[in-house]
Amino acid sequence: MKNYKIAVAGTGYVGLSLGVLLSQHHQVVAVDIVQAKVDMINNKKSPIQDDYIEKYLAEKDLNLTATLDAKAAYSDADFVVIAAPTNYDSKTQHFDTSAVEAVIKLVLLWNALIEILSTTCGVLSQYPMRYMLRNSAAYVKR
Repeated sequence: MKNYKIAVAGTGYVGLSLGVLLSQHHQVVAVDIVQAKVDMINNKKSPIQDDYIEKYLAEKDLNLTATLDAKAAYSDADFVVIAAPTNYDSKTQHFDTSAVEAVIKLVLLWNALIEILSTTCGVLSQYPMRYMLRNSAAYVKR
């Protein structure tokens, strides 16, 4: 099996769970914007309460590091998993996809393959996202 370099954008439940599982067989760099979360992950501590994640970080031999440096993480990644928040705004009755959009813009600078993990995929297929992805090299694996 090929060992891939995978960047995971976001270290919430979805991102950290995937990062921990993928890092058993691949090199994973988790990207976050909160220094305290990055420090905890690099010290094999979970920034979220989850028994399995805590156990895996403490006991498994994982190839997982965390960083604030998106450019370093995305620049030579084979894949980027986007697990950024898409919070629902009850006042506007729309999902806030700005965090996902910001990550996509950064990833497109370095031409990695993107995987978007979101409960709002229908929202993310709206015209601006579709246009941004179609007019990029994001679908082309290096």
